[in-house]
Amino acid sequence: MKVLVCVLLVPGDPAITFAENNITENLQVIQHGQVQHSGNKLFQDLIHIDEQLIDIAETSLLIAKEEYSEIKISDYVECIDWYARMIKARIMESDKPETIVNTINEFLFDELGFTYVPTGNLEDLYLNKVMDGRKGNCIGLSVLYLSIAERLKLPLFGVNVPEHIFVRYDDGKQRINIEMGHSGMSLSDTFYATHSIERFDKKSVDNGCFLMNLNKKEVISNVFLNRSKIRKEGGNNRGALNDCNKAILLNPKNPGAYCNRGVVFEKMEMISEAIKNYNLAISLNYKYASAYYNRGSLFGVKGDYGKAIEDFSEAISINPAFTLSYFNRAIALKKAGEIDKAIQDYNKVIDIDPSHAQAYCNRGVAFTETGRLDDAINDFNKAIDLDPNLSDAYFSRAIFFADIGKPEEAIEDFGKCISLSPNKTFAYYLRAKMYREMDEAENAIQDYSKAITIRPSYAGLYTERGILLLQTGRIDEAITDFDKSLELFPLNPVAFRYRGESFKKNGQFKKAIEDFKMFLEIVPDSPVADIIRNEIQELK
Repeated sequence: MKVLVCVLLVPGDPAITFAENNITENLQVIQHGQVQHSGNKLFQDLIHIDEQLIDIAETSLLIAKEEYSEIKISDYVECIDWYARMIKARIMESDKPETIVNTINEFLFDELGFTYVPTGNLEDLYLNKVMDGRKGNCIGLSVLYLSIAERLKLPLFGVNVPEHIFVRYDDGKQRINIEMGHSGMSLSDTFYATHSIERFDKKSVDNGCFLMNLNKKEVISNVFLNRSKIRKEGGNNRGALNDCNKAILLNPKNPGAYCNRGVVFEKMEMISEAIKNYNLAISLNYKYASAYYNRGSLFGVKGDYGKAIEDFSEAISINPAFTLSYFNRAIALKKAGEIDKAIQDYNKVIDIDPSHAQAYCNRGVAFTETGRLDDAINDFNKAIDLDPNLSDAYFSRAIFFADIGKPEEAIEDFGKCISLSPNKTFAYYLRAKMYREMDEAENAIQDYSKAITIRPSYAGLYTERGILLLQTGRIDEAITDFDKSLELFPLNPVAFRYRGESFKKNGQFKKAIEDFKMFLEIVPDSPVADIIRNEIQELK
């Protein structure tokens, strides 16, 4: 686990006020259209039912029935009742809380053999599957544990920490945390605060986000949230969003739910909605490194590199071992023109993970731009040594060879890149340029043709292939390419010029003059403007 530190926020910070006040706003936002098709009867009943009337086992099994319609809920409820009776027979009225908890643990984990699995699979989440297979993730086992405790009328509660849930005995006098991942071992709140997968601050605890006893609806919220993540990984974004909305309605204080919904919106290319949800996640937990990282990545996609760098820097300050934050900050810094700082971040990535081939590749590109050519080629070679299937490394090294005047080596590396990434348009395009330098026109034409097959909407590809076709005497084919280029980019001066040359060679002088005149209208100050004017006069 990653070591985390609990940080106390400064009272009076305006962002803290937002964190305290956003829950009502979140509910209003959801109620005004963000929850779509979530209103099946089960969920509507769950929203409106009195907390005391909820049976965790039956509710969990009803949710599972949405996936496994054949299950007979009464059979599983009867089995849980039997578990409870067996445990009750072993508990004495005089038993202390530790003895009661140990009795439950021994029955479930030692006698029945229930085991924890750190997976996000439906069979490890749903109560019926947990009982069938005697294994479950933290949510599946916690639901089972709480279902038994409910029947024994024991004061047990679910408790959230980032990306995890455990069970707690709390009778108002004594508290015992019960960790499903370690067969019911008791761990302190401090342990969870320092070993959570994400850091969280005292304010998030005070606001009830973490380390607080959950009510039954909040426990069930975890089932929907976990299912949302599973559906998201399976590509069912609409189902994932639906489940995440349900989770938030049942527990609007869980930062992880907003972060997960942000990821779903991101996958659905709803960028502004994704950023809003990352904002909400951060407002509830100011130490949420992944939320800063996710938001920073979106700012980078939008071209707002300053904000991206700020978010990556915040994620790094929270978790100095967050490799991806250094890596993406390096990309943002390079795009912002701060290449030396980008190199420093790539250095850090490589310090943390010496096998990070892409970091070597990207650093090599940065070295090239700063003139450190020996360092660049060493990095490209190292990236390829670490990952012989990294197409980016061959692509970048090919460009390096092209820049230093080694077209044969460039062509070889472009070929390796293409063999690994057959749809990489610019590998074909740049290899075509290398073939042109080596006077291998037919090979160049073939590469332009492959590039056009992949990206038929790129006007420049038709123009450059047309020029080669013109130079090799295939005039009609050249004209067809220039026509297509001008269809895609009607004010392309290069296409007008060379189509004019093609018409001239074909004896179509009137059309040639028209194209040359269009060229001059678009770029009257072109270095070849006088040459074109002379051609017009000659043609007239």
